[in-house]
Amino acid sequence: MGIKQFKLQLRVVWLENFLGLAVDNVILNQSYSLTPYYFWPKTEALEQLKLELDSKLWLCQEDKVKILKLAGDVISYWFSNRDLKTAKKNFTEDFPEVKILIFNN
Repeated sequence: MGIKQFKLQLRVVWLENFLGLAVDNVILNQSYSLTPYYFWPKTEALEQLKLELDSKLWLCQEDKVKILKLAGDVISYWFSNRDLKTAKKNFTEDFPEVKILIFNN
């Protein structure tokens, strides 16, 4: 088996009442949207991401599970750390692999 040419990256839009989650496919430091944003708790974002990733037959199960676990961890973190003053700094330390596009109150 050859060297993996890509990685999946979770994108987050952190808002006061919603958390937007999407997945990028990163190839040679270029990001390509793999899924649209799903906003939790407005929708079942984790389930929607799972359905999107399952439709990508070329993705291995290990990559899907890893990114979905990360998304679940981010949702839990967001739910527990709503104070934006400390959340942003702590989040970037705790989840360095996640790309934050908006941190808004």
